[in-house]
Amino acid sequence: MFWQQLWFLSNMVFVTLAIVFLFMHRSVTAARQEADAPLVAKRKKTRLAFGMLASASFIVMVTFFLINMRVNG
Repeated sequence: MFWQQLWFLSNMVFVTLAIVFLFMHRSVTAARQEADAPLVAKRKKTRLAFGMLASASFIVMVTFFLINMRVNG
């Protein structure tokens, strides 16, 4: 039960970070349309950070899922 709860929480974190990443991607696109180079660079760095966090949380989520499947069958 413990691993299942950890998987569920990590799943919620991953989905949240993935949605935030998509909104950050949208803000980069909007900044490009405004042709504001400093803003584009700032938004791209923020998007990269959220992308890396989403990727790391995906790895954590998969790990908890595999452990849960190993423990609980």
